[in-house]
Amino acid sequence: MSDVDATVVTAYGRLDRAALTRAQSSYDTAALLNAVEELDRIVARARGQDGLRDVLLRLHGMAHAVINGAGMSVSTSQESLPELAFDATAEILQTISTLQGWVKLIEPLESLQPR
Repeated sequence: MSDVDATVVTAYGRLDRAALTRAQSSYDTAALLNAVEELDRIVARARGQDGLRDVLLRLHGMAHAVINGAGMSVSTSQESLPELAFDATAEILQTISTLQGWVKLIEPLESLQPR
């Protein structure tokens, strides 16, 4: 098979014909829209009150006071520094897991690159 036969020209560039055929029979493009909605939720949650941004700022204040001897910039709360660190880590790991899912979602589209 020649290079021309192995590829197909589309409005978005030359693509690998076999990979395109596979994608057309199995790829769910709606999943990309779901990823956009997930991204909106992640950003809103991260920036919202008591979201990851606030948690990281509180964690910095606590760590800065304990490790660097700085004045307390965060009011004392019922959670300890290690508990807050655990909460931040859990939220970050959840976000990473979501992002890894998006990578797996997008990777099949990379296979459309002609060989």
